[in-house]
Amino acid sequence: MYPLVRSLLLFFILCGCAVSDPVRQLGVQPAGVASPSYRDVLETLEFQALGPAYSTEQVATLLAGQLAGATAAERTAAAVLISSGAINAADLALPALAKRKLEHFVAVMTDRHPALLGRVGSADLLSRLSEPLDYTPLLAATAVRGALGSALADGVITGYDLRLEGVFDHFPPSQTFIYSHSELLHVRQLVVLLAREGINAWVYLTPKISAFLYREDWGNAGSNVVRLANGVRVVQGREIAVLFRFDSPDDRQRFQAVVNSYAKRDSKEETGLIAGAWWQPFYYTDTPLPTFEPISLVVMTANNYEATLTVVDEKAQSVIDTLATSSWPTRRERVWVNPAFYRFLNGDYK
Repeated sequence: MYPLVRSLLLFFILCGCAVSDPVRQLGVQPAGVASPSYRDVLETLEFQALGPAYSTEQVATLLAGQLAGATAAERTAAAVLISSGAINAADLALPALAKRKLEHFVAVMTDRHPALLGRVGSADLLSRLSEPLDYTPLLAATAVRGALGSALADGVITGYDLRLEGVFDHFPPSQTFIYSHSELLHVRQLVVLLAREGINAWVYLTPKISAFLYREDWGNAGSNVVRLANGVRVVQGREIAVLFRFDSPDDRQRFQAVVNSYAKRDSKEETGLIAGAWWQPFYYTDTPLPTFEPISLVVMTANNYEATLTVVDEKAQSVIDTLATSSWPTRRERVWVNPAFYRFLNGDYK
């Protein structure tokens, strides 16, 4: 089946729409039932050849008592999907959740995104979060970094991130956080806590070069803090941007609770935090979220790079005007940032 046909078929299967076919209608459920057709999803993934490899006993074990009234073909397909990691047996009792997870699974599998590392709860994800990152292309962007450094020294901006262009574009709205940090160990420990809480998400990662104003209240400056010509101190160095693509938009709030409990420092003496806990963790989403503050994300594109600048709205136009003197185009987007980082943008160190 051609990829476009498979994609259209999956859309109708998972949204519960009727599809006219001379032999049968795909994805049509009994009245009031929103369950996806597991057999058709299996075909979309081109996993249907796996079905004969599953015995009746193996299917029953994987389903754990679910789908008792379904056909043998549907039961087998669901068992294969459980084995693939797309869903688990408990999801079968919640058709809306199963549908959403299958949508995400197929989208991720067919997208083959270069920044995809894996899924929360997977040992493979932890392994890949231990691999070194290649910053060479970003370090070579000296002209872009020089222009942004001047804006930082002049006080026009409070910081910037430089990453490859478009790496986190075109993700479904309301389902993501873009989380920044400087340590892979921090991210590894964070995803273990997310797995403990049952927060289901796909994890994407890209290296970035960052620079932002240093707050004197943070304590002794490390080797990554440099003093600019005008005396302003700046934290600069190699960091990572992690995109979490959640199965449920509500998991963004649960993520926030985990970060506030274990990844945000509130005092110098605080214990029980994961490695590299920051005073002001930094993450944002593309749709409104309770307690989160709207800001402007100014994006400047240059060659194969993009610089993202998080700016409070009243300063956004001055930032855009300053960057307009360069030859690189800019655009302004609306994002919602976590409360601690919003306080940072307004001059508070906590």
